[in-house]
Amino acid sequence: MSRTFLRRKAGKVAIRAVPGLILASVLAIMSAFSPLSALADDLGGTHARPVVVGAKLEQSASGTRLILISSQPLTATPFGLEKPDRLVLDLPEVNFQLAPHTGESGTGLIKSFRFGLFGFGRSRIVIDLAGPAHVASVVNAPLLKDLGATVTIELEKLDRDAFHELAGASRTSANSSAAATAATSSAHPTPPTKDPRPLVVIDPGHGGFDPGAMGASGEVEKTITLEFATTLATELERRGHVRVALTRSSDTFVSLPDRVRFARDQNAALFVSIHADTLTNAAGVQGATVYTLADHASDAEAARVAEKENRVDQQAGVDSGESDEEVVSILDDLMRRETKILSAAFAQRLVQGLETHVRLNKNPLRSAAFLVLRAPDVPSALVELGYLSSDVDRASFASPQWREEAARAIAGAIEARLPDRPSAAAQAN
Repeated sequence: MSRTFLRRKAGKVAIRAVPGLILASVLAIMSAFSPLSALADDLGGTHARPVVVGAKLEQSASGTRLILISSQPLTATPFGLEKPDRLVLDLPEVNFQLAPHTGESGTGLIKSFRFGLFGFGRSRIVIDLAGPAHVASVVNAPLLKDLGATVTIELEKLDRDAFHELAGASRTSANSSAAATAATSSAHPTPPTKDPRPLVVIDPGHGGFDPGAMGASGEVEKTITLEFATTLATELERRGHVRVALTRSSDTFVSLPDRVRFARDQNAALFVSIHADTLTNAAGVQGATVYTLADHASDAEAARVAEKENRVDQQAGVDSGESDEEVVSILDDLMRRETKILSAAFAQRLVQGLETHVRLNKNPLRSAAFLVLRAPDVPSALVELGYLSSDVDRASFASPQWREEAARAIAGAIEARLPDRPSAAAQAN
C-alpha cells in the first residue's frame, strides 16, 4: 500500500570538511561495531539505504553537536518548530541500527532526540531543544577504510526572535506543501470500486521513529500493533465479507491527519485504530479497552490516554495547523453526530465480542477527544489491546493464539455492524 506524505522544503545546510578533532571523538563509538561496509553489504549491498550504527552527543565551542556513524554520507534538510522548541532533520531513508534508549538523554542545547522512518524513502531526526537553536552545518567525512563516515550535525544558539522567524518560515513551507497535497488528492479522488463489499480500514498505531509504549523487557507498541493489525486483516480477508486496508503495513510513521484522511479517501465504512497502553507503578492494571470520540473525556484515564496519543505528531515534528474552532464546527455537524452514534454502537459491539475471548479492563468502554477518531463520516473506534506494564498482557501480546482469538472477536463485531452501513463506494454503484 502506497502512502503520500507532506514534504517540508528548506535550504540544505552547508557540507564541508570535518575537523580532525572529531575523528578521535567517534573512535570509541566505532569500537563496538563491525566495519560498516560489511554491514551494509549484509543488509543489501552497496546500493542499500545508509546504515547508522552509532550516535554521540558532545559540547562544542559554539554549541552542541550530534555525531552519527553511517555507512555512507547523509544529506539533511533542517527546519524549526516551536511550542515546544524542536529542530527537525529530514533525511533520505536510513536504516537506524542504534542501541535501545539512544537519544533519551541529552546535553547542552539538546534535551533528547528521536529518529526513524518517516515515510516511503524518508527518515527523520527530531531534536528536543533546551533553548532556541539552529543547525549551523552538517559535516560528512570518511572514516578509516571500511569504517564508513561520520555525519556531524552542529547546533548553535539563536535568540528567541530569530528562532521564531525560523519556525515561521518552516510553518509556511509546510502549509504550502499541505495545500498542494490536498489539491492533488481532491483532483484525483479514489475511484469507485465495483466490489460492493464495505471497506474496513485498520490503523496500527505509532510506527517509524514513534515507538509508542515500551514494555519492561523491551516490547514496543508499534510492533505489537502492526502484528495484531496484520492478524486482524488476515482474519477479515479469510471471512470474505469485507475489503481491508491498513494505514501502514511496515515500520513507518504516519501522521494522525494522514490516518484519518486515508480512511476518508478510501470511502471506508469503518475505522479501527489498534494500540497498547502502559502505566507507571500499576502492574496490576490489565485488559482491553475500547474508546470512541467525545468532546469531553468520560474519565481521567480516558483523558490521559487521549492526551498521550494526540502528542504523537508533535513528537514527530508535524504541525497540523488546525484550530479548535475547526474542530468544534466539525463536531457540531449533523454528519458528525450521526457518525458518533454509529461509532458508539460499534464500540458496544466490540466490547461484547471481546469479553468472551480476552480479558477486559474493569472499565472497558470509554471516550475522549482522540484526533485519530475525528473523521466526520467514518464510524471509528480505538482499541487498546491491554497494557505493556502488565506481565499478563505482555504474555498475551506475544501469543499467536491470543492474537487470533482477539482478531476473531473484533472481526465478528465488525461484521455484525457493517450490514447496516454499506461503504460510500458501494452506494455510488
